[in-house]
Formats: sequence, C-alpha cells, structure tokens
Amino acid sequence: MLAIIKTEFQKMKRYHILLVGMIGMVIAPVLSLLTQTVATDEGRLSAFNFTSPINSSVWNNATIFMPIIFTLIGGYLINREYTDNTLKSVFTVPVSFRKLLTGKLLAVALLTILLGIYSFAITVLAGLITRLEGLTLSALLHGAGQMILLSLCTYIVVLPIITICSRKQGLFMGGAIVAFILGYCSMLFKSGILRNIYPFLATFTVIRFDTTVYMNTHESGNYLLGVLSLGTMFILSVLLILFSKPADQTGAMKESKDSAFSLRPAQRAKLNMEKRE
Repeated sequence: MLAIIKTEFQKMKRYHILLVGMIGMVIAPVLSLLTQTVATDEGRLSAFNFTSPINSSVWNNATIFMPIIFTLIGGYLINREYTDNTLKSVFTVPVSFRKLLTGKLLAVALLTILLGIYSFAITVLAGLITRLEGLTLSALLHGAGQMILLSLCTYIVVLPIITICSRKQGLFMGGAIVAFILGYCSMLFKSGILRNIYPFLATFTVIRFDTTVYMNTHESGNYLLGVLSLGTMFILSVLLILFSKPADQTGAMKESKDSAFSLRPAQRAKLNMEKRE
C-alpha cells in the first residue's frame, strides 16, 4: 500500500491537474480580500481583521472550491489508469482493483491536507501583504487547525462520489460538477434537521466554525449529528470500495490473457533461433 501511495505522488509531479488544484486553492483567500475591497460601505465587515480572510477562506473552500477540486483531482488520478490503458497490466500482477483504488484514495487524502495547508499559507501571506490587524499566535493556530480538519472532512464528504466515478472512464468530470452543486446547496439549509445532517454543513459543525455571518442564522449545528453524518459518508465510501469493480475489468483481463498467450509462440521461436545460432 505504501508503494502505491509513493508511486502516486511521483506521478502527480507530471500531471497538470495538480497545478489546477494549487491555483484553485488560491482563489478563496484572494476572493475574500477582493470582496471586502470592492464592497459598498453597507456590505463591508465593520471589523475586518486578520481572522476575517481566514474565516472567509474556510467558508468559500468548504462550499465552493474544495468539493470540486478534490473530486476533480481524485477522479483524474484514477481515470489515468483508463486513459493510459494500464489497468490490464495491473490485473496480471497481484494487485487488485480495490487495493489500487484504496492506495490512490489514501494518496489523495494526504494531498487534500497539503492543499489545505497551502490555502491557509496563502491566506496568511495575503493578510500580511495587506497589513491586516489582529495577527496573533492563537489566531494562526486556530485557523490552521480548522483549515486542515476542513480539508479532511470535505474529502470524506466527496469520497463516495470519487469512488462511484472510478468505475467508468471519464465519469469523474460529471462527479466534479455534482460535488460543486451539492457544496453550493449548503447555503439553502439554514435550519432544521438538514442543517445538522447535510454532510457539507456537518463539516462546519465538526470543525467548530461559526456560520452566523455567512448563513444569516444563529442556529448552531448539533455536534453529534455532524459526526454521525460524516461517519455515514465514510462507511458508505468503505462499502463502495469493497464492492468496487471497473466496468471494463473483464475485457481488460481477457485482453491481457490473450496477449500473454500470443507471446508464448513468439518467445519459443526466438529461443529456437538462438539455439540454432
């Protein structure tokens, strides 16, 4: 498993999708500062200090950027096995599709945490450049903890989508759109039971993020229901992985076997030629 994870990180260096993820994670902190700059006097926050862009980045990442970016990157890394036509080679060695998929998903999980740290670092850098007040060690530690935990929780939420899209080539693009829509719909559930069990909103509850300013409501989420919601998504993902099977696995295995059998006569002929010489 460690070998698969290490291999995936080596592959990422050659993929442009990683650059797309890095650019996407910059948009949230930049957007928070631009919104405050171009907003009218009534729309501006009265106390815009160092924690304001951090909180805004957490909100924008959770509802817009992280769901689509994580689904896009995870789906792309799995989809490369189809586009590069390497699945048929994998099936001939003792590596099952489940093990391969698990290794890729664990690699993406580590990547999401790194992207969360990266987004937080950009937010802090933007705050330093604009000379915002309120920079304290406690604010940095609190913001970093929330962003890292948010990355992991958001990844758990979109994990079932990534797993389902792994079954067919090219399906990850549709999955990224679905993740974006579901994340954006978080703004619609401001109260009631959906506020507590909707997975994307449950991430705010788990990381102890105050959504009052962004949802115009004073109702806080139930922590137990939030944990149960994310736990349900994780269990669902595990079940999907256990029963995962690519749509073209049978064809790929058959093609690999046919290729292996077709090479044997050629190998024998080559050996005979060498003996004669």
